[in-house]
Amino acid sequence: MKQAVVLIHGIGEQKPMDTLRRFADAVAEGRADGKAAYWSKPDRMSELFELRRLGLRGGRDTTHLYEYYWAWNVEGTTVPDVLAWLWGLLRRAPEDVPAAVRPLWWAAWALLAAALLLAVLGGLSWLQDRWTALSAIGGLGVVVAVAGAALQGLLVRYVGDAARYLSPRPGNIRLRQAIRQQGLTLLRELQTRQPEPYDRIILVGHSLGSVIAYDLVNRLWQECHEDLSGLADPEVQAGIRACMAARASPQPALRDRLPAAAAALGEGDAEAQDKALRAFRSAQQAAWRELRGLGNPWRISDLVTCGSPLAHAMLLMADGEADLAARRRQRELPTCPPQRDDKGFAYSRQPPVEVGQGKKFTPLLLHHAAPFAVTRWTNLYFPVTRALFGDVVGGPLAPVFGPGIRDVAVRTTALGGRAGRSLVAHTCYWHPGDRGAADDAALPPTALKAMKAALELTQLRHFTPWLPCPPKAPPAGSAAPPTPPPPADR
Repeated sequence: MKQAVVLIHGIGEQKPMDTLRRFADAVAEGRADGKAAYWSKPDRMSELFELRRLGLRGGRDTTHLYEYYWAWNVEGTTVPDVLAWLWGLLRRAPEDVPAAVRPLWWAAWALLAAALLLAVLGGLSWLQDRWTALSAIGGLGVVVAVAGAALQGLLVRYVGDAARYLSPRPGNIRLRQAIRQQGLTLLRELQTRQPEPYDRIILVGHSLGSVIAYDLVNRLWQECHEDLSGLADPEVQAGIRACMAARASPQPALRDRLPAAAAALGEGDAEAQDKALRAFRSAQQAAWRELRGLGNPWRISDLVTCGSPLAHAMLLMADGEADLAARRRQRELPTCPPQRDDKGFAYSRQPPVEVGQGKKFTPLLLHHAAPFAVTRWTNLYFPVTRALFGDVVGGPLAPVFGPGIRDVAVRTTALGGRAGRSLVAHTCYWHPGDRGAADDAALPPTALKAMKAALELTQLRHFTPWLPCPPKAPPAGSAAPPTPPPPADR
């Protein structure tokens, strides 16, 4: 068995492989013999010559790390592009701005008001004393020059990526399409890799890369959610017939376990909610194995986001809270758990499928916006205090996209722990200095420890497809459905 980790970098003029190498250095286990913790080999999945595939040493080379490098698509961004996007955000009504960033929104308006006031005062001073006004204009010119350099060097270089990708203006559609299409090409190659496709794929998205990862999951799922090609397999058909003879469901996790676990999310106190979330994630993994056993090509078992601006989706991806709610309800934006359908998160496939010996089986198909019925979502974030200290880009996602997301508040030991309480936190999600940090029950886990726990790179054996099979010695008179052995709740 083999698994692939696809890292999607965030904003900025990233160099190919820089982010992936830092990530690999951090998550790979150290070696006592002093050798590098990973192999570097040609990346045959990408058309970019600059990219490499990193294979973690140990375990017979079963884990490969890839970088989806999209930054080369973002060219030609101008200051007007960024300012137009920012002005669109500022024009929002206060109630359509997420509470977490509302203080920054008010601060931006205060700065604009101050600039307008200075301009008015400058005009009045011109009428009264032209020499004083000329001095003020000269000083203002210096400020404008510095601000212009900052706009070009900071906003265009960093914020420009977000402005171009998140704004569906006509001039940005080609760029958005290219980024998504290249990402889909990579994921399709990994799912159909020859001579042997990967058994499991994990997506890790940092910053804007988490938004791209979310879009890729949404689009790729639409292509394959109805594929149950394994129903033509004689072994699968035999298992389905055995289940039918025992009056048991060949899809127990999807039909019963997953909807029941989802219904319990968000209920009770914090301990009960954590227990319900563990049960739901275990059901997701069981449903993933069940789907794979029926021949579905979906191999993305986990999405890990960190420092994700999806926390501010109301501001960045919709026109306000009402619009965001409508997009979720209409299944334009997948949620975790998904929006419910007639039978949990699924519907009956018609017509029924022949499974041999004159038997017909009506399988359940997950709907087009239900990737997170079978893909676990873990989100890491540095908490923000006083509206500015911490990672203001990210935040918890469960309040926005559903209680099935595991939000993990993290810390870092960088700069003596101060980095996690500053704007630098956004770059500390796999800081190598956290590798030897001591655990403290009173403190959140380090970001690196939380990342390793979310990846579960040593648990590949728990992701084998499950085939429908006869019940194992059911008690007399019972018809208990066969269920895949549940993995440990995490």
